[in-house]
Amino acid sequence: MLPDFCKTLPILAVLLIWCVSCFSQNIGELSEGKKEVYNTTIVINLKKNADRQHLSSLGLRNPLAFSPLYLPPPPNTIDTSTNLKTVIKTTIEKPTYLTLGHYIFHIEPGDSLNMDFEVLLQTKERYKDTININHGNVFFIWKGDSGLLLEKYLNSITNSLKDLKTSDQITEFTSRESLRNMADSCTALIYKDQPILKRDSSTFETVKKYSVHEVLGRLTYRLALLYANTKDESIRSAIETSEINMLEYASLQEEDYDDPMTLVYYRNIFYFFKEMGLDAQSILERFNGSNDTLKQYVQLNLFNDGMLSEEQKLALIDKLTYPAFKEYALQLDQDPNHGIEKLGYINNLIRGARLFDVNEKELVFEELFKTTEQPYLLLDFSGSWCKPCLEEMSVYAKTAHLDNSKKVRPIWLFFENDKTKWLNIVEKYNLKKENCFLVVGESGPILEKEFALLFDWEGEFPHYFLFAKEGEIIDKRARPLSMFEENDVSNLPPRENNKNSGPPLPPPPPKQ
Repeated sequence: MLPDFCKTLPILAVLLIWCVSCFSQNIGELSEGKKEVYNTTIVINLKKNADRQHLSSLGLRNPLAFSPLYLPPPPNTIDTSTNLKTVIKTTIEKPTYLTLGHYIFHIEPGDSLNMDFEVLLQTKERYKDTININHGNVFFIWKGDSGLLLEKYLNSITNSLKDLKTSDQITEFTSRESLRNMADSCTALIYKDQPILKRDSSTFETVKKYSVHEVLGRLTYRLALLYANTKDESIRSAIETSEINMLEYASLQEEDYDDPMTLVYYRNIFYFFKEMGLDAQSILERFNGSNDTLKQYVQLNLFNDGMLSEEQKLALIDKLTYPAFKEYALQLDQDPNHGIEKLGYINNLIRGARLFDVNEKELVFEELFKTTEQPYLLLDFSGSWCKPCLEEMSVYAKTAHLDNSKKVRPIWLFFENDKTKWLNIVEKYNLKKENCFLVVGESGPILEKEFALLFDWEGEFPHYFLFAKEGEIIDKRARPLSMFEENDVSNLPPRENNKNSGPPLPPPPPKQ
C-alpha cells in the first residue's frame, strides 16, 4: 500500500525528468558521430499534456534487492517532441524489472511496450493514475491506485496472518500445499490483470516464478513482524519452523539469480534469522541445505550489513564466483563510508523533515525528540487511507493506555496530502492531538527513503519504530501501539547489548 503523496510528484521530479531527457537525448549520439542502437521501446500515450509532469523518470529495480531498491536506468533516450506522446528507447541485456515513477514492470529485451497513461483528479490534493496496456509482453507488479487484483490478493494473504491464533494454524497456513495454491492463484491473477500477456511456456514460467517468490517474500516478512510482536513461545516456534519450511520449498524451484524478486525473498529470510539475534555463523548454518550461489548471497548480506570481520570480508571476496555478487562486494570493500549510515541513529535528512501538527503549525522531525519528556518514542507510520492502520487505531482507542505513560510517548505520523481526512481520523479515534502529526509533500519520500536505508523498513503500513529520545533506534519492528506496554521498555536489555540498536555512539550533530 502506498500513501497518496507517491501519486503527486514534487517539482523536483519534474526537473529530474527534464534533466534526464536532455541528458539522454545527448547520449544517443556517440563520440564518433554514430547513433546508439536501442533494443527496447516504451511508448506512453497521454490524454492531456499536463499529465506529462506526473511521469517520473525511468529507473531499474536493484537486481540484488539491496538498498537503494531503485537504481539509475540503463542507457536510454526520452523523446517528448510528439504531442501527447512520450517515447523511451532503452537497452537491456536480459529480462529485468524497470520502474517508471511508482510503476514497476517486468520487460524483456526487444519488447515494444505501448500504453495509455492518464491522471484523474479525485480531490484537490489527491490524484489517481490509470494505465492501460495496448501492446507489449510485459506484466506490472505495481500499478499504484489503478489497482491490481494481484496486489489485493497479496494484501488479503498477509492481512489474514493476524487471524492465526495457534501454532497449528500457522503450520497449516504455510504448508507446501497452501503455498503452492497461493502461488497458483497469483499466476492466474497476473494473467487476469494483464489479459494481453502471452501464455507461451517461457512467459508462463517467468510469471510462475515471480508468483512463488512474491508469496514467499510477503509471508516471510510479515511472519517476521508477527514473531517480533508475540511473546507466545509456541507461536514463535511455529513461525521459525514455517520460515525454514518456506526456505526448503523455495529451494525446489528453478532459481533465477538475475531476478530481484528471487533475491527479495532470500533477503527477507536472511532478515528473519538476523532479527532472531543469530550471529553470522548461525545464520549461515540455516542455509546449509541451499545451493552455493544462495550461500554466497547470504554471505554478501552479512558483508553488506557489517556482520563480518575484515579477515572474513577479504576471504569472502576471493570465494565469490557469481559475477554480480563479486562486483558488489568489491564496491563495498572500496567504500570507506560503508556502514556509517547504519550507526543506529536518525540522520540529518530525517531530522530536518517537515511535519505539521493539528493546528497546522510547522515543525521539523527532530523537534519530536527534543520536546519529548519520556525516554522513549514509539512511532506509528500510518494514514487515513490504510485500513489496517485504522483497525489498529480503533483497538488502541479502547484503552489509550500509553497516553499518560511516563516512559513511552506514542506518536502517529500520518503520510498523506489530505489534511481534512487525517484530522477526522484523529477526532474519530480520540487520539491525543499533541501526539499526531502530518507528513506532507517532499517529506514523505525523504522519510520513506531514509527509514528504508537506515532501519530496513520495506514501506508497509502500519509500521512501528521504537526510539530512545536521543534519536537511537531501539526496535525497528516494534509491537503495535495497541499491544505495546510500558514493561516492554522496562525489560529492554542494556543498550549496548540490544541487537536492534546502533553502537553506543553519540548521534550526529544537528543540521546547521
